[in-house]
Amino acid sequence: MKGQKKPDERQYLCFMMLIHRGKFTLQRENSTHYAGFCILHAAPGHLAQQLSLLHPEERSYYDTLQFDKRRESYLLGRISAKKAIGALSAFEDLQKIAIEAGIFQFPVVKYSVTRNLQVSITHCDGLGIALSHPEVHPLGVDVERTDKANTEAIKEQLTANELALTLTVPLPQPIACTMIWTMKEALSKVLRTGLTMDLKLLEIQSLVKEGELYTSQFKHLIQYKAISCQAGAYVCSLVVPGKTTPDLEQFWQFFRETVSD
Repeated sequence: MKGQKKPDERQYLCFMMLIHRGKFTLQRENSTHYAGFCILHAAPGHLAQQLSLLHPEERSYYDTLQFDKRRESYLLGRISAKKAIGALSAFEDLQKIAIEAGIFQFPVVKYSVTRNLQVSITHCDGLGIALSHPEVHPLGVDVERTDKANTEAIKEQLTANELALTLTVPLPQPIACTMIWTMKEALSKVLRTGLTMDLKLLEIQSLVKEGELYTSQFKHLIQYKAISCQAGAYVCSLVVPGKTTPDLEQFWQFFRETVSD
């Protein structure tokens, strides 16, 4: 109708589905690599609008899922992973890419027509985050929502030294405990074992505030480090090789914007 105010498209998209994607550099002493990312937040029921992105093998599996929550988590992972691949490789025919589960449930990219890429996937509530990266340069990501009921369960899985570290940073202990948990889970994704191993092998040795972020070294797997960000009720951690310097400014900006919308 003439003269009627046009709806705010961004607000509408935020309610239905908000997608941020991009790429960042992974700088090493003698080489530079690149990673893609996607941060997706969808209102319940609206992920099904993206079913066309599924590979026929993925769609066949999706159709066997009986529960809405499992369908939603599957789509969060697959859609965010494919859009992360598209962000890195500029390849838009994402239906031709299939992502299947390995024997320990880690994602494996098949039929990539660009180059040898792999992905790390995490999701929580209606939030899905994925990283795409060259196989020569591993990455891991995990996101969790801080929940008091889960904090006690997390504490039982942390070592005495890790619990002591939660008291050394300017964070409420539930958030600090959740942060350490995401760091350990992101590392397990790099190792492609999931949490099937002795969690003591994933122990955090340090937890340091650096500006608005937190960084950690690992006690046993000293070749890796973790970088974490807390925004609202959510904590997200990335694990990268220790000698890699990632440019994550845009990634963390989009993460904060997504969980605050």
